[in-house]
Amino acid sequence: MTETSAWFAGPKGENGDWFTGCIGRILQDYYGWRRNYFPEDGLVIDAESRRAGEAFQDRFDDRLFELLAKLKADFPFQSPRYAAHMVSEQTLPAIAGYLAAMLYNPNNVTSEAAPVTVRLELEAARMISRMVGYGDDSWSHLTSGGTIANIEALWMARTVKYLPLVVGDMRRRLGLPATAPVFGCHPEVALKGFAAVFDEAPTSIVIRAYLDSEHNVVERGFANVLEKIGSRPTVLAPETQHYSIKKALDVLGLGRRSLVTIRVDDEFRMDMEDLAYQLDRIDRRGDHVLAVVSVIGTTEEGAIDPLDKIVRLREEQVQSFWIHADAAYGGYLRTVTLPDRIGLGQPSATVQVDGKKIDVPLKLPVGDSCDALEALGKCDSVTIDPHKLGYVPYPAGAICFRSDIVKPLARQDAPYIEDGVGDVKSERQSESVGVYILEGSKPGAAAAAVWLSHTLIPLDKSGHGLLMQDSIRNACELHALLEQYPSITGKTEVQAVPICAPGSNILCFAFRGGGARTLKEQNSLNRAIYDRFNHSKKSGKHVTEQAFFLSRTSLNPGQYSLSTVSSFLNRFGVLPSEYEQEGVFLLRSVLMNPWYSEAKRRGSFFVSDLVDSLYRTAAELIDCPFLIGVDKPTIDS
Repeated sequence: MTETSAWFAGPKGENGDWFTGCIGRILQDYYGWRRNYFPEDGLVIDAESRRAGEAFQDRFDDRLFELLAKLKADFPFQSPRYAAHMVSEQTLPAIAGYLAAMLYNPNNVTSEAAPVTVRLELEAARMISRMVGYGDDSWSHLTSGGTIANIEALWMARTVKYLPLVVGDMRRRLGLPATAPVFGCHPEVALKGFAAVFDEAPTSIVIRAYLDSEHNVVERGFANVLEKIGSRPTVLAPETQHYSIKKALDVLGLGRRSLVTIRVDDEFRMDMEDLAYQLDRIDRRGDHVLAVVSVIGTTEEGAIDPLDKIVRLREEQVQSFWIHADAAYGGYLRTVTLPDRIGLGQPSATVQVDGKKIDVPLKLPVGDSCDALEALGKCDSVTIDPHKLGYVPYPAGAICFRSDIVKPLARQDAPYIEDGVGDVKSERQSESVGVYILEGSKPGAAAAAVWLSHTLIPLDKSGHGLLMQDSIRNACELHALLEQYPSITGKTEVQAVPICAPGSNILCFAFRGGGARTLKEQNSLNRAIYDRFNHSKKSGKHVTEQAFFLSRTSLNPGQYSLSTVSSFLNRFGVLPSEYEQEGVFLLRSVLMNPWYSEAKRRGSFFVSDLVDSLYRTAAELIDCPFLIGVDKPTIDS
């Protein structure tokens, strides 16, 4: 057993006995802490009162038994048989940290309600920030998830965009030299220009000048500011964007139509030519860009945008903009490059087909993806979800800002949480959280979970990077087997067609039946396959009867342009006109389970078995020759 196996409970709870003792120590320690707090206070619930509560304890035991029984119908996320959604094992340190802190019930809105876990949150956030590539002058904190983090990022992008105009107003009002940064400058220049005003005048009057600025979008709102400048704001994001980006535009008052969608290539990465074209078009019509959003690990395909090229393109533009990386899913992939690139190993993998072990070639995502990951530190903000590839319990997202000067811009007055507003320097050095964030109450338990997990499992290639390396290879193994299974076995006319090779550890694909079939029929086939690999109440089966789990998604013409999907459509054998009418139903697999390689060493080839099961199911559904005597099921078309 390798050390990584000690990080988790194990698919069969192999580390469960040891960890049960840890949980017992946590509970004993906590209740011992209660007993030793002013022990002279004496008991409140005496023995007689405890006996009086026996009826309630009986009801409690019964209901608890019922709850535990109900939970057995949950999905086996810990098993390598589960390859559906972005859920898997949680690290044992994360579980222990969450449980231990949860007992104290800290609210991380302020250190007055969470004196320990606020500090842990800031420490944990700094670990994540350093992983991204940020320095000590950055600002990061935990959120409930990627959606809130993305909203915060665009919230700051909006405020900083108009900051040069605000600084100009401030300097005129204060009678200072007219050295304000110009509208459209680099976000870092705008932030430093704002901080500089506080070095030239008393804090109280600088704050008043800031609040009274006619271009202060925080105080005046979008309508007033945009009327003055006569230009419309836009946000650019790829076709693969998470739906939370449009949600953010709605919440922030920009409106969803302020979004300019950038095409992606046939590997579902942002198309740089289209980005350059759209930036030029926006500039020529007199509008302005608040932010360009890149996706590092798309939730559908696992693709990684060419972030390094986006950063380079910004340097070539006259009008600059905020760059936000939505790395909610893929941010932890950065650990395969720290302190240098770990590599993805040999471009082949041992699989087992028909009881025979063979080696298959892999298409590994090398080079470009690492270039993009190493550019994260040059973004103005980055969203990362510890509760995804950080293997930490929900809820635990994170937002990282390259500059901590955003803190005074984000500050909300809350006298019962903290003293009044200070100058930029004091705000940047503040150890508070709640007054600078969108959320109010949030669990300190999440901070303890992230902190304990990341202090024990390093965020580099010696620790977390090993998990990421293995998960990427597993997805590439699935891709190789799906493509090569018919040629390896010679048994079937059906063929799995991946939309592209994995960019990380997610793979989308669809099965194509033999002969001339319409896209509508192919979609029906893949829906039927999905129904076999998805547990639902309609199936009538208990979750323990489900051998493998997959998720599903789709390619829709309203989201993905024909140029994006044309390569896949050609390989899938369907016409563009069919796609524009039907869209494509896809099967989707997330290979983040940490046990595939360990299972192989014990003789269990779960990825191989999954592919075999998929092909047999597809063949059965279309009455393929290699399954003789199987009645052809009805497929709704």
